[in-house]
Amino acid sequence: MAEHLDSNYCQRCGQALEQREFEGKPRPTCPSCGFIVFLDPKVAVVVLVSDGDRLLFVQRGAEPQIGKWCFPGGYVDRGEQVEAAARREVREETGLEVEITGLIGVYSLPSNPVIVIAYSGEARSGELIPGTDAEDAGWFEEDELPELAFPHNVKIIEDWEACC
Repeated sequence: MAEHLDSNYCQRCGQALEQREFEGKPRPTCPSCGFIVFLDPKVAVVVLVSDGDRLLFVQRGAEPQIGKWCFPGGYVDRGEQVEAAARREVREETGLEVEITGLIGVYSLPSNPVIVIAYSGEARSGELIPGTDAEDAGWFEEDELPELAFPHNVKIIEDWEACC
């Protein structure tokens, strides 16, 4: 049986998968039909919502990094448009409706199979209320940020200041 797989069996014929080298990398491969599995990264979105000199953050209510702060965001659902996912995540985590005002950047780490797409946005309506997966939500001055959950949060702020 192949190790470190999302699935141990071929989705085409049901045969147990094996690790075989393909294009210089070990890949889960079906020894029966030859189907090669490419383990795709997840796509996530975050929104840097600004209000003057204040930035919106949510305090994480779940691991990883429970209790630390990050931008509202989460995974894009299959079939969902990326900007729609960004607006949905802000609404779910903060109660606010936002207008996406720009693309800040796209981020990834070799150690984590997630692609993070960061947008800038502005709150248009709603009441700031933390969602069920957040301990808290709040506005912070740029020079008084809370303890951030992820290293790429700092890079996103730097890129936002440079571009938007």
